[in-house]
Amino acid sequence: MKLWPGQDGYDYPFQADYADLWDMSVSAVRELALAFPDLRFAIEYKPREPRNRMVLSSVARTLLAIDDMGVGNVGVLLDFGHSLFGGETPAESARMAIARNRLFAIDVNDNFRGWDDDMVVGSVHLLETFEFFFALHDAGWDGVWQLDQFPFREDPVEAARTGIRTMRAFHRALGYLDRGELAEAQAAQDALRAQRIAKRALFRALAESEDE
Repeated sequence: MKLWPGQDGYDYPFQADYADLWDMSVSAVRELALAFPDLRFAIEYKPREPRNRMVLSSVARTLLAIDDMGVGNVGVLLDFGHSLFGGETPAESARMAIARNRLFAIDVNDNFRGWDDDMVVGSVHLLETFEFFFALHDAGWDGVWQLDQFPFREDPVEAARTGIRTMRAFHRALGYLDRGELAEAQAAQDALRAQRIAKRALFRALAESEDE
């Protein structure tokens, strides 16, 4: 079950007791998780909207809240666009959640980082999205890849097809990626070499997907 606590937060300085807000958010989800131990609950964090400041606004705050809950059936739903909007690196956020066995689900989309635009997958941050898929695959994460796109002016069926085609290309590119060469580049923090390696695999897979 996905939980999106968009109303939990505040809008102005001095409006709320921050400790009280935190305790209420933590205790409410803990109570829910304990009442339904056979269900898994995934918290979809977001920096803001509709509140100007949400209590569970980042992967770090959400993981900290889950730790305070002390239950095993609450985790994170990592929305790629929310992570971008919050100034995070989605691949890094995924690894943080996976390291604690708390990444329960993902939503994939894109935006310009200034708002939760829910654009087509890979339409803006192509390389970062590929890195996100690489991080999940490299960590052995085996979950559902969910589209969360809202094509207001584009044909919705074609937008879905485009997003799925791009995600399939990412998965294919993972097979073309030279892991040993990439590991060497990362060990040396050679950013340009690492990007060349990633682009070589990604562009090959994208070209093949267009030919199908």
